[in-house]
Amino acid sequence: MAQSLFPNFLEYFRFVRRCNALLPSIQVIRQALVFKEVEGISVSIIDSFPIPLCQPIRNFRSKVLRDYANVGYNATKGQYFYGCKCHALVSESGYVIDYTITPASMADSSMTEEVLSQFGTPTVLGDMGYLSQSLHDRLELEGIDLITPVRKNMKQKKILFPNFSKRRKVIERVFSFLTNLGAERCKSRSPQGFQLKLEMILLAYSLLLKSAKSLEPETLRYSIGYQVMAK
Repeated sequence: MAQSLFPNFLEYFRFVRRCNALLPSIQVIRQALVFKEVEGISVSIIDSFPIPLCQPIRNFRSKVLRDYANVGYNATKGQYFYGCKCHALVSESGYVIDYTITPASMADSSMTEEVLSQFGTPTVLGDMGYLSQSLHDRLELEGIDLITPVRKNMKQKKILFPNFSKRRKVIERVFSFLTNLGAERCKSRSPQGFQLKLEMILLAYSLLLKSAKSLEPETLRYSIGYQVMAK
């Protein structure tokens, strides 16, 4: 049917090869778009979301991307999964600034410095997974203040940052949007195909969000972008 509607369109396998060849260009375009939109910001939010590669029942049998994936725990769903984890840095305006992919078992705090390596802001908001004094001290030397929740047995009883919980919810909404666009459903069998799909989703999301903000500057609802682009 697709061939009859688009007679000059590349056949599927040639299309996939073409997309793979364009991966570096797609990445550069996305970064240029996002970096321009977040230039000069002082606060960003860091967190991670799971990318399962099979159903939980196959956690210890799956061989998909086995050199890059393993079994980790999804605290939100309360279950173990086989796959990868996307560690991401997000602006308060909803843009995914940068990200890195690791095996599912990788601790959030261990990837913080890598995620911040290209674009660090003076203040970064994290959850309990980033509560580490040594990490806080290392980032402080780089001029970055990592703000996290505090444990009950800590001397500091309150989070000394205005509207911390409300501002951190932005990244939860962004991850929900990316899930709607298919970020947690990956059928790729190669590392390049895996990254290509994620980059294409992030580029589409960024373009839609930018279009949505041309209509409603403070919105996080990327779906408004469909209406703008349809005009």
